[in-house]
Amino acid sequence: MSLGADTVYLCERGKEGVTLLEYRGLDSLAVVPEQIGGAAVTALAPYVFSKHGNDDTQHPAAFWQSGDGVAVPRDEAVKLPRVKGDSLEELRLPGSLRRVGAYGFYNCGRLKRLELYSTTLDWGTGVFAGCGGIRELEIHVDESRRSCLKEILAELRQTLTVDYDGAERARLIFPEFFEEAVENTPARILVTNTHGCGQKYRNAFVGTQFQFREYDSLFPHVQVQEPEELAVELAMGRLRYPCCLAEEHRAQYMDYLREHRIAAACQAVDGSDGEKLEWLTGEIRYEAEDLNTVIERARMNGNTAAVSLLMDKARRKGTVRRRKFGL
Repeated sequence: MSLGADTVYLCERGKEGVTLLEYRGLDSLAVVPEQIGGAAVTALAPYVFSKHGNDDTQHPAAFWQSGDGVAVPRDEAVKLPRVKGDSLEELRLPGSLRRVGAYGFYNCGRLKRLELYSTTLDWGTGVFAGCGGIRELEIHVDESRRSCLKEILAELRQTLTVDYDGAERARLIFPEFFEEAVENTPARILVTNTHGCGQKYRNAFVGTQFQFREYDSLFPHVQVQEPEELAVELAMGRLRYPCCLAEEHRAQYMDYLREHRIAAACQAVDGSDGEKLEWLTGEIRYEAEDLNTVIERARMNGNTAAVSLLMDKARRKGTVRRRKFGL
């Protein structure tokens, strides 16, 4: 394969742009480009990243092109493995994309992160069927237009971390929820019970526009229904990226983190997240005993960077005494 291309696309041209039929490459990260062959990529074919691929014999006008823009013969292109199913772990979609075909990511069980644009409005049936491994979304939002965010969140019921990139940046946590049907035998009906507060969070919209104030007003539900770890992450996300954050809600998040400051710092240590630890110790008052507890946790984890940072904080507070040796 010429020019060292390690990614190839099977495409079909249409009136509105290019449809991606198949993606082949050597990486578990698939990046769908804005353009292929000089035309905008506007659609993904049905089953494009699923284990059930499209047969290029059904598309006689289809063509293969490399990631560096060179036409590739079919017999050369198919030497690269197809990125599909469990081989796909991260996917980035372009702003030009308008339509995703039915079952586009069907049974991509190892797909963990998805980056997309809010202007991709046409999502086919079952696109996210079998995608229970997705944990992170990054969505670029045009707040002047309709958005697909509400639709995506409704399809993904697991706990999600969403990086919202609009006029300002926000980091949002959407808790998990699931529904359980319970039979009411005397009444001969099924009663659906919803567990978890994730459904409430997914309803923080007016039309398709996300409502930050409504989202922030739900935090008391998280404190009662969700584990401490999730509540800490949610509070830190809103405070570190305070897009449209009202003062009353800023205060509730800060109060919670002050009360759970040790757990928050230990979480940052366990995740080797130095930026988060630096932010916490800069925004929240940690007493000597608090710092010693977190330092011990960092030592147990072998996190020398965190130990160094925390020891420096402790010295500045005058809580670490140096040994003095007399003659």
